[in-house]
This record gives sequence, structure tokens and C-alpha cells, in this order.
Amino acid sequence: MKIRRSSIRFVTASLLPLSLLLAGCGDDSAAANARPGRPPAVVELAPVQQGSFDAAVRFVGRLEAESSAELTARTDGPITAVYAGSGDRVRRGQLLAQIDPAEAQQQVNQAQAALRMSEATVNQRRASLELSRSNASRSQSLFSERLLSQSDLDMVQGELSTAASQLELARAQVEQARASLNSARLQLEQTRVVSPFDGHVGTRHLDLGARATSNTPIFTVVDLSTIRIKFSIPARDAVHIRPSQPAVITVDAIPGREFTGTVSRISSVFDPRTNTVEAEVEVNNPDGALKPGMFGSVRIAYKTNPTALLVPTSAIQRSAQEQWLFIAEDPGGKGLVARRVSLRVLESAGTATSQVAVEPIEGTLTDGANVIVLGQEKLSDGAPIVDAASVKSKKEGR
Repeated sequence: MKIRRSSIRFVTASLLPLSLLLAGCGDDSAAANARPGRPPAVVELAPVQQGSFDAAVRFVGRLEAESSAELTARTDGPITAVYAGSGDRVRRGQLLAQIDPAEAQQQVNQAQAALRMSEATVNQRRASLELSRSNASRSQSLFSERLLSQSDLDMVQGELSTAASQLELARAQVEQARASLNSARLQLEQTRVVSPFDGHVGTRHLDLGARATSNTPIFTVVDLSTIRIKFSIPARDAVHIRPSQPAVITVDAIPGREFTGTVSRISSVFDPRTNTVEAEVEVNNPDGALKPGMFGSVRIAYKTNPTALLVPTSAIQRSAQEQWLFIAEDPGGKGLVARRVSLRVLESAGTATSQVAVEPIEGTLTDGANVIVLGQEKLSDGAPIVDAASVKSKKEGR
């Protein structure tokens, strides 16, 4: 089989930079131990450091207003006035809109007139009762003197009883008229749409001139002074979370800003389908920056480790199942090799840094060990390596 000279020149040219790099190592023992055709990988190293670390867990949830109310029409009629729009700040009891009150006002006027008539009837019945009592007293005297028959006395006493009953009926009619008036006044009040608490208008559903019908939404009012964020805690993290713990909330919509909150509620029952428990964090929101409907990240610190192992984030390798890094070892002084360490990356309670705390699962990781931060993508456990810093220093020393 013939091989073209151009192909040979291409391969030779491709290997030339690597040969020059390895030539700078001189008699580097790692190069000497490399298998034929597999030169040591050139990598960059950084030391493991020991330091204080606040371990934390992180969750994602959706923001909700502490108080939210959908104001619906409680009576029918056209909207004759609108006093607030979406986003406006409102106070408790503030009038937001007016539904045409004409019909309700007419009902109030009629109820007031009916009450006055009932009260007049009571006065009339009271006077009739007094007259009947006077007649009954005189009739009793006449009957005692044998000047009045028993039948006439019975008639007079019957009139007295009837007058008393008519007065009680008139008084009952007054109470009924008062109840009707209160109902009419309530109907009139229901033409006024008012805010139930201090907050903001989230949405205005109807505009001036629209016809409101019973149970039709007109406004949504939310209290933004306190925001809740609900999230699910996996069983493995539930042991770290308790009420009153401080929490830090961040949202993508407000980059660079953190909000401080407190764990307010933790359910006592796990969902058997997901093996999670529901929790809430309350956050003060005095400037209204946080809005209901946003998605946020909740970070809760649960312990401080003063002797945590810290490594550069660039050293961490990840797959769907695990996380790991490589350390540089020189077994028996025969040259550097890469050793794989399986580990768990701990969630930091602070702001993002160039270092993360880790806990080794398989393998050994100690303070001062050198981890590979560049060039480790295709390494395997035990692969020969060469420190790029030593290569550079040897080249510069020539």
C-alpha cells in the first residue's frame, strides 16, 4: 500500500508542537513512564485549601402575595366611575369603582318611606290602646255598680285586647321596615367597589361604562409588603430545615440583588408520590420589587464548617449521575499521574465565588493536594500528566 508524502508531512507537522513541548521537560519522569504513543497530558494544577464554609441547600419556588383578593361585583349595573388602575397603590376602604347606584338608591328611599309609615302606625296603635284601656277602666267601675252588663264589659275588654295586639303588630312591622331599609342600604353599599386592605391593584378587569354582573371580577388587589415563596423540600434535605431559619432569595428578573426572608411554615406531612414536604418563606418587600408570579431561588444555610475543603470550580467534572475531580500524585517518585476522586459538591450559603466546598465520596482529598483545573476533560484514573507550570519554567531556564 502506498502512502502519500503529503499525508506524512501533515502528520509530522501536527505532532511537532507537542514534541517541542515535551522536549522542554528534559528527562521528566512522567514522560519516561508514558506508554509509547500516549504522551503525558499537559495540565494546570491548583492547591486544595482549607477554610470556613457555610453549607446550604437551595430550592426553587414561585412567589405569591401574602394577601390577594379578587373583587367581584355584588350587584348588577353599568360602571359609572373608575378611580384606580393596574399598578396603583391603594388604601384599605378606598373607593376603586362605582356601579350605577340609581336603582339601589330608589330602593333605599322606598324603604325609608315604609319605615316612616310603620312608625306612624305604631303611634296610632299606641293611642288606640290608651283609649281602650280608659274605656275598660270605666266599664269595670260601671259593672261593679251594676250599671253595665257582663256582655258589655266583655265587649270593652275584647276591644282592649285587640288594641294591644294591633300595637304589637305595628311594632313588628316597624322592625320589618327597618330590616328592609338595612338591606336596601347594603345593596346601595355594594355598588361601591372598595379595597379590603392596603396594597396595589394587580389587575383591573372592567373599564368605565362596562356592565358589571354579580360575581364578575372587577379588580385584583394584592398586598406586596410581604411576599411568600412556596417550594418543595426533598426528604434528604428536610432534616436541615426548620421554622424561623433565615433564608436568602434571588430572582432572575432582578440580577445582583438578594432578599432576606424567614422560613415561616413547613408541612408535617410528606407527599408519598414525590417524597417531598411543602414549605414557605416570607420575605419583606417594602419597595415592591418582588412581584407575585416570579420564580425565585431560596438558599438556606444550615451549618458552618470551619475546616471545609475548598477547590476551584474549574476542577469539578460532572455527569448526570456523579461529580468528580482529578488530583495529581507522584507515586514512588516515578512521575505525576491523575487520580480520580468522586465527591459531593456542597451548596454555598454565600455569593458565587471561584471556589466550592466538597466532600470526597471515593478517593482521598486533603488540604494542600494539587487538583487539576485545566486539561482534565479526557483524563482517566492513573493517566500520566505533566504540570504546565514546570514545562514553562524549564523552557524559560534554557
